[in-house]
Amino acid sequence: MKISTRISFIFTIFSSMVLLLFGASVYIYTKNYIESDFFERLKNRVEITENFFLEKETFTGEEFEKIKEQFLHTLNEEKEEVIEVTDSPVIFKNYYSDEIKRKILNNNHFEFKDNDRQGASKFFNVDNKKYLIIVTANNKQGNKSLYFLRNRILFLILISVPTLFFLSIFIAKRTLLPISKKIKKANEISANNLHERLKVVNPKDELGQMGVAFNNLLDRLEKSFQAQKTFVSNASHEIKNPLTAIIGEAEIASSKERTASEYLESFSVILSEAERLSVTVNNLLELSKINTIETSIEFTSLNFSNFIITLIDTYKFLNSEHKLVFETTNNEIFINANKNLLKTAIDNIFDNACKFSNNQTVHVTLISNTKTCALIVKDYGIGIPQKDIENITNTFYRASNTISIKGSGIGLALSKKIIKLHKGTLKIKSVEKEGTTVIINLPLSKLLS
Repeated sequence: MKISTRISFIFTIFSSMVLLLFGASVYIYTKNYIESDFFERLKNRVEITENFFLEKETFTGEEFEKIKEQFLHTLNEEKEEVIEVTDSPVIFKNYYSDEIKRKILNNNHFEFKDNDRQGASKFFNVDNKKYLIIVTANNKQGNKSLYFLRNRILFLILISVPTLFFLSIFIAKRTLLPISKKIKKANEISANNLHERLKVVNPKDELGQMGVAFNNLLDRLEKSFQAQKTFVSNASHEIKNPLTAIIGEAEIASSKERTASEYLESFSVILSEAERLSVTVNNLLELSKINTIETSIEFTSLNFSNFIITLIDTYKFLNSEHKLVFETTNNEIFINANKNLLKTAIDNIFDNACKFSNNQTVHVTLISNTKTCALIVKDYGIGIPQKDIENITNTFYRASNTISIKGSGIGLALSKKIIKLHKGTLKIKSVEKEGTTVIINLPLSKLLS
């Protein structure tokens, strides 16, 4: 069932309930008013009858009957009776149910309803004698009005319900028409025209907000598609270059017999390109792994001070020409981390600092406060041009002054992603030809002692 039809059904049902409630309320209030008004008239007739009875001695029999005919018989099918009450059982002139008789005799004033007739009774005393007056009548005019009112209410409800249904369908379709247009437009958008967007007329209403949200989603998808295309293009380039160099060097070495020194030189080139390819592939695999298993990465409490010391010792052992100098003010700094991932991130930063400073001294400093710690890696190398700093952490992006230095442009992007997973930040400050400072901020796992 379409939303417009469902809305119409719900609206019609609730509207019908409101109409029924309103019609029933009008009918009940009107009925009570008519009955109450008729009871007042009956009470007046009881009072008139009583007064005539009290003063009938002042009139002749003919005059009394004439006045009685003119003033008492004014209600439809009006019947009145005056009964003298004695110790003997009361004999009623007209028929009343036993329940009504009992209540008439037990109440000084009593109003009752018996089928279509309404009545009123009253006890009064004359010359030390007790009398009972009962006046009944049929409120034909009131009942006729109620009958007319009931039929008109039912007729109007029967007419209104289908009218409301079709009217609500029309309004619902008109209201949901922008959604239908947006659905049609959304179905036309594919990978080939991701640049197209939904039209937003009023961004402040719900439909406009939905259109804005969908357009924002398309913006993110377009960026993802563009990043994926760029990633594939750059990855192919970074893998193809060392493979081409390896194949070319191997073909040259095998094209004719060479001396041992020439073979060694070729092997050296092949080994260098193979190591470059290995680093690139490993970084790509790490980056892919982080993007796919981000939610399942396990973190443990880690003594960050000892971790950095071990990391520097290992790095210097594998790269003896690199010069890393470490300083810290606290050896008891704990963070929540994935040890392997964090090692990859910091190794990349160490490698960049040493590589782009031509193996000059690199200062590594670890400081902390009560909530966070900061690892500062400062080199005195070629630096980064100001125009490149904003994009330097994008995948495969390399600074314009590093063309002659081997690299893949993946390391910093990978490091930033890993630091972000650890709820930290990576900031880069640099001045070209003076050096670069990388600052990693991470939250502590517990307060400092």
